[in-house]
Amino acid sequence: TMGFPLKAPMLKTKHMSLMVALLGFMQILWMYFQSTYNCVGASPTMSVDNRPLSTLRQAAYASDKRSSVASFWWPDPATNGGFLSAIHLAQHPDDCSSKSTKFFVMSSLKDNDGDNRGLSAWAAITMQHMLHAFTDGDDYSAGRRVLINDNHLWPMAKGCEHGPETRDCYFIPFTSCKLSDVDPIGAKDGSAVVLKDAKSDYSRSTRTVYSSDTAKYARPTKDHFSWTGLQSNNPKDHSNTALSAAFLAYNLQPQPWLRREIESRLKRSLPSDIDPDRTLGVPIRRSDKCHGHSIEGSANGELKCPDLNTYLDSVKNFLVFDPLIENVIVTSEDASACSEFITMLKNDDLCSSLRILQNVGDTQQGTGSASQLEKQGASNADVIASALTSLHLHLRARYFVLTTKSSWTSSIAILAREYGFASDHYVIDIGKNHNTFSDNARRGG
Repeated sequence: TMGFPLKAPMLKTKHMSLMVALLGFMQILWMYFQSTYNCVGASPTMSVDNRPLSTLRQAAYASDKRSSVASFWWPDPATNGGFLSAIHLAQHPDDCSSKSTKFFVMSSLKDNDGDNRGLSAWAAITMQHMLHAFTDGDDYSAGRRVLINDNHLWPMAKGCEHGPETRDCYFIPFTSCKLSDVDPIGAKDGSAVVLKDAKSDYSRSTRTVYSSDTAKYARPTKDHFSWTGLQSNNPKDHSNTALSAAFLAYNLQPQPWLRREIESRLKRSLPSDIDPDRTLGVPIRRSDKCHGHSIEGSANGELKCPDLNTYLDSVKNFLVFDPLIENVIVTSEDASACSEFITMLKNDDLCSSLRILQNVGDTQQGTGSASQLEKQGASNADVIASALTSLHLHLRARYFVLTTKSSWTSSIAILAREYGFASDHYVIDIGKNHNTFSDNARRGG
């Protein structure tokens, strides 16, 4: 028999009484010890009622999200913890003017006005530059750098009415430091260097390094984690999805005016009774993403865009998998594709009962190329607000039908996995790409 034998000798009564008395004395002693130390001051890891502060922070974080399911919510880098707060800390040094504070300046391209990279492409490129800065180009021996962007035109900020025509028109600045803190190009003391290309090397003692203005991408780094202070630098020991999501969340923090605009649009688009665990997201990326498009000046097409019937079949697969799905969020920069797909949903026997949610007032400019927005008759500010509203809508979904050949729809899935409102996430990828970013969107990890 497992455990104590039924016929085991019983303790004598006097022994039992002695043990009870001893336990009672120990309990009184422990209570006295606690009250004495609580008078001096609670442990920094505990609240006044001895609940772990980490637990309280998680509960407050979850409560804040739940109360914002039908309105604006975004993680706060200063208080969220994890990789996001590590980025915030790295970008906010104690003294920006100190000679010991080193910089990596993210330079605009020479032909900046024609730069057609969209929001998600910019976010991915910024992540590359930040990793370069934080690891000093895979040579962390002399410490990390602060990433700062230059003050040249950002194509999507043309005509900005809320600030400079840079990314800072829409998003919170990368850092608390200013361009006046960095060393100018051509500094006589040799404190600044401009990289000829992404692979150029430099002395790690140089205070200010400018990225190349001819290279769209930064040097790929192998070391993604040493700057965080985590014990292991092995990528297999940490979540690459969480890291990517943190960089996206940090880079896409909206300025107060843009936050108010997104909030207003979300309130028009989201019902107050939405249940994220019963919601499916279909972010359709088409137009200039597709091979053979005829949108002048946009980036070349990158994929054979999946047929809308493929999207519909995937939605139906999810409905069979989870018959409790109630809502489907449908967004696209391509108005005709969005309209056609919604009609298909309404006419399908299995899908017709779904509540269809859209980005009310979406600009749907017909391209994702930044340099072409105003040529499509759309205000840059409206396009950015519309795109980010669509992203925020999809954070309320649990299931996704998307193509990972689009960095935009991949970014949505990655952000949802880390900062979304649903309990977990499932993705059907109908246009697969094969890289780490796509894998993170498709499977997490």
